[in-house]
Amino acid sequence: MAARVTSVFLYVKDVRRSLEFYNEVVGAEVLQVHAEHEGAPYTLAILRLGYFTLMIHPQEPHADEFVDARLGVGIHLQMQVDDVDRFYQHCMDEGAILALSGEPTDQPWGWREFALRDPDGFVWSVYQDKTGGQWTV
Repeated sequence: MAARVTSVFLYVKDVRRSLEFYNEVVGAEVLQVHAEHEGAPYTLAILRLGYFTLMIHPQEPHADEFVDARLGVGIHLQMQVDDVDRFYQHCMDEGAILALSGEPTDQPWGWREFALRDPDGFVWSVYQDKTGGQWTV
């Protein structure tokens, strides 16, 4: 049976702040935004990043599930870009929070990458594949 991962649900403290981060810094396309009524806090934001969908939900309604957990811990996401140095500079220009690695670094497995932390602590490994297609999916 063939399977393909198509989306991720991220539970966040502030859906609007995460929506702005993923749209303005990462470049994700906003597909849908939901609220219970006009002017109410967002209850869901759906964004597209290439063929991948980000479903951003508020953490508060699920507070019991997060009693012993910290947002962003236990998951590490990866995002491939065409020019990691240019994307890194874009993140710097946007004031994004960089995590772990600092500037893009060449890795022994053929990626040039850096780590980007979103407003809730989810870490993205942003990379450029320099292997000539060995890591192409």
